[in-house]
Amino acid sequence: MARQHGELVQWNDERGFGFIAGDDGERSFVHISDIGRIATRPRAGDRVSFTLGRGSDGRPAAKEVRIAGANPLNLEARRRGAPAPAAPGIGGRWVTAGFIVLLALVDWLVGRAPVWLPVVYLVLGLVSIAVYWFDKRAAEADRWRVSEKSLHLIDAIGGIAGGLLAQQLLRHKTSKQSFIVVTVLIAVAHVAVLASLGLGLWELR
Repeated sequence: MARQHGELVQWNDERGFGFIAGDDGERSFVHISDIGRIATRPRAGDRVSFTLGRGSDGRPAAKEVRIAGANPLNLEARRRGAPAPAAPGIGGRWVTAGFIVLLALVDWLVGRAPVWLPVVYLVLGLVSIAVYWFDKRAAEADRWRVSEKSLHLIDAIGGIAGGLLAQQLLRHKTSKQSFIVVTVLIAVAHVAVLASLGLGLWELR
């Protein structure tokens, strides 16, 4: 049977079940027993692949679910006492977010930009974190979601540092390739603009 793809939009960790929104628009029930053993627990927002089958009640349900980017659980290593894979540490998103804020501060300190520039990055960064958090909670509760275009817009107008931090901290929007590509392009554009400003290639009046 051909595998399908989608996103885990709701997950009840205590009861071990949730729902997957398939890329074809269909919604399927999923139980923890049908998810391949992984080192971390499933979370709403995870990208998944699965086959479509029937649950114990006869309704459509996702089977043989695989979570994209999840480390498989090495049971043999666990039996030998090897430590489980560690949680992700400081990654590229953290570094890039810090670098963007640092560039804005340096531009102001060297007199290439007014003081409001780093303030805008900090304020909009906090706004972006709040919006990502809201969208994450909405995904878990199966409520109205913030559109990806809105998330990208907030990042593009100055909230990119906060957006990158939120993605890393909340583990949200980190598996969908198209979303990642746009986020990278936004981050690169901000780094290029701030760096060229600091080098005096243009002026911000």
